[in-house]
Amino acid sequence: MPAPQPTPLVIAHRGDSSHRPENTLAAFAAGLETGAAIVEFDVHLTRDGEVVVIHDKTIDRTTDGRGEVKQMSLAEIRRFSAGYPSRFGKTYAGERVPTLAEALGLLRERAQAMIEIKPEAVTADEEGGIEAHVIEEVRKARMEKDVALISFDRRALRRCQAMAPGILRGHLFHKGAAGEMLEGAREVASELVMPEKTLLSDDLRDRAREAGIKVATWVVDDVEEFRRLMRFELYGIGSNRPGEMLEALQSL
Repeated sequence: MPAPQPTPLVIAHRGDSSHRPENTLAAFAAGLETGAAIVEFDVHLTRDGEVVVIHDKTIDRTTDGRGEVKQMSLAEIRRFSAGYPSRFGKTYAGERVPTLAEALGLLRERAQAMIEIKPEAVTADEEGGIEAHVIEEVRKARMEKDVALISFDRRALRRCQAMAPGILRGHLFHKGAAGEMLEGAREVASELVMPEKTLLSDDLRDRAREAGIKVATWVVDDVEEFRRLMRFELYGIGSNRPGEMLEALQSL
């Protein structure tokens, strides 16, 4: 008989972002309610050195304001609703762009956090850049064992490795062959490689298993697709619909 396939962890991508404004405390709380084991979100650094949770380098898409995050102070960003009005109207008008500290405070002892350091947020400042600020907040929250720091940017991952070798790192990829991805993960001593779903292959699965590297993917919102991906023995699957993916797991 074939060996049983491991059950992937469901990762709430930007929270329960199909039903709540992405990267807000409301989305994270909803993700927890679904039972997601991991909540994933993105971070940028404000002009005054605060780590905030938002996907884009500007606040234009998901808030009712305009401006580049790195050119704004936290107080300036907080003036605007993060209720993603173009999608949700005024339903979540009271939401604000959360700080990393607020997000970790909500998730602590309830779920693991997967923090994506956006390439646009990485600067030449090694000691005072976003990586150092993120690690400081993780340590303040005492969540070193409950956090993964992920990025497409290898420079950011190298810095995280140097500053906080005990915190799990995950290397994101949107292109590349299996060998390239695994070599990139090894270069930053990452235990986790995270290719976009179209890059998954039997070759990657087998070589990652042999190397002792976990594989996770994103973004999967269709139940049938979710089931098809089980063959790749994934550690985790990111979804904007974590509740539906968890229900699908229970029916397997």
